[in-house]
Amino acid sequence: MTTIKLLAMSALVVAACGDNAKPGGGGDDGGGNNFPNAPTLGAQIDRMGRPAINTALNAVLEPDAAKKTAQKNAYNQAANPATWATTEVATGRTILKEFSKHIAIFDMADKGQQQVPDPDGCGNGALYMTPTSATSYDMLSGVLADDQLYVDTDKGTCNFYLSLEVEAAAAVTHTQCGGRTLTHDVVDTSYSLLVAGLNGFDLLNQFAPRITDGATPHADVYNNAFPFLGAPH
Repeated sequence: MTTIKLLAMSALVVAACGDNAKPGGGGDDGGGNNFPNAPTLGAQIDRMGRPAINTALNAVLEPDAAKKTAQKNAYNQAANPATWATTEVATGRTILKEFSKHIAIFDMADKGQQQVPDPDGCGNGALYMTPTSATSYDMLSGVLADDQLYVDTDKGTCNFYLSLEVEAAAAVTHTQCGGRTLTHDVVDTSYSLLVAGLNGFDLLNQFAPRITDGATPHADVYNNAFPFLGAPH
């Protein structure tokens, strides 16, 4: 299985072919076109791997707007994947622990929801670790803190977002390519995973999410001509 980690970072790499058009050096490309020097990159200000994770699991209940913004920024500015989980978003509060706190809140949201099969409520979240302890949500937090999209290029079926992660958690036969396409409803999938774990998906219906935000998909989300996206809404 060939697995590629796709990491979306806010970095701009400028490259060109030919000895006269090297990054940082400017010069003529051989065709009479002069290119400016490559820009000097500043500090990282944003990153995006899995959509909505920073929004849903970081500083959600922080009442102080300045502190909330500071925590969001601390997450986005963490540039080293090896230390993402241990990066502090507030004094003494790592990304891992911040995520675990909010996953615990999401986990109880399906209590009494008829669309979710038993068991519902606390303890049915994905990768929940028993017996119940302060670290019961740390395994899922660690997976989500690794803010990368995984793609298996050996697979040609890409039906739903987080497919590799859900298949691994469900211990089912691996058939999906992973990653994310423009037609995937990432919010419904994220809600379902956080709120009800594997119970949040209809395993017999291509893992259709059972927890939804009620928003209908845009009919013009993509097209075959550049820039491939529909008009902004």
